[in-house]
Amino acid sequence: MKTAGIIAEFNPFHNGHKYLIDTVRQKTGAENIVILCSGNFVQRGLPAIFDKSLRSKTAIENGADVVFELPVCYSTASAETFATSSVSFFNKLNSIDYLCFGCETENTKFLEEIAHVLADEPTEYRDSLLKNLKSGMTFPKARGISLKKYILSKNPTIVQENFDNIISSSNNILAIEYLKALYKTSSKIKAFFIKRQGAGYNDTNINMEFASASGIRNALSDNHTPDLSSVIPANSLSLYSKAEPIFLKHFSEILGYILLQESDFTKYSDVSDFLSNRINNLKENYTGYEDFISMLQSKNYTYAGISRCLCHILLGITKADMDYFKDNDYLKFGRLLAFRKDSGVLSAIKNNSNINLISKFSDYYSVCDDFDRKILDINIKADSIYRMVYANKYKKELSTEFNRKIIIQWPL
Repeated sequence: MKTAGIIAEFNPFHNGHKYLIDTVRQKTGAENIVILCSGNFVQRGLPAIFDKSLRSKTAIENGADVVFELPVCYSTASAETFATSSVSFFNKLNSIDYLCFGCETENTKFLEEIAHVLADEPTEYRDSLLKNLKSGMTFPKARGISLKKYILSKNPTIVQENFDNIISSSNNILAIEYLKALYKTSSKIKAFFIKRQGAGYNDTNINMEFASASGIRNALSDNHTPDLSSVIPANSLSLYSKAEPIFLKHFSEILGYILLQESDFTKYSDVSDFLSNRINNLKENYTGYEDFISMLQSKNYTYAGISRCLCHILLGITKADMDYFKDNDYLKFGRLLAFRKDSGVLSAIKNNSNINLISKFSDYYSVCDDFDRKILDINIKADSIYRMVYANKYKKELSTEFNRKIIIQWPL
């Protein structure tokens, strides 16, 4: 029985995600698809447009067999931590044969080469990286420049423009980090690449079969009733039509209040001295979440990078938290969100994995150790903020972590 794993956000679930699941099943021969999905906050530091239970249900109804939650401390982290924590989780399940992911290039050997350089850190690359960091560059910028210099020195035939495009494309960045994590852990899981179809990651055009999640979110933001029938599976669209979307702007007031409470933000994950000072100097001009991100942008900080940092401030995720989690190998439990009743993979995971599977949250929370409780407490806080903002906006309630029901898809 072959099982494929997919790391996803489904923010929201669309035709491209359906294509990914169907293609994985067809080309790998996998009988089972296991999803590790971000919860109510995602990797770009954004709130998920729909609650995690709804997004899990759309995955199950479109071919996934099991959906686990990636805790918020990892789902909002840098690409490296996002990927490393996810691969660590799949390794511990002892049931995954393939890790399947999309990428923007067909030159997968080149992605593997880059991943190995980052994992092995050859002396030339390492010296260049340290030099760039000492000059004041942020780590992502310093690493990108050093990597480019090293790779081009070893492969002078590579066209520089192609290199820049490959390492700057969103799916390729994550693909490289997945490959690096698999390599560094000597994982038995095989990487399986699928070429991204249709719109690019940030493309806002939705007039195509495979529109991007960004384009769909933009359409929903501008108009709560856009025609998305050509870009979202019918069963998912039916679920979305009964739900209300959440956007970054809805968190403006609560973030503004939090920023006024402190003057030093360096304790929060990914926040440098420079960015902390910039936040403190500009917060008196704060008028809204999205405008403040644009205000903070500089040559060393991208929109997504700043969004992640502000998300960590909003949710209270600190550097000390993340160091503690990394030092203890990321994750020792699997929070079950949804599964198909007619699939046997969940039983196989229960028999083979060396981590705890959470089915009833309250039972596990009452007996878990301090490490697990720390991760769960951060998740509880994040979901409470998400739920509070949703309730304030729509005068409706979402489930708490303690009364959230697992989505079960029964056989027809």
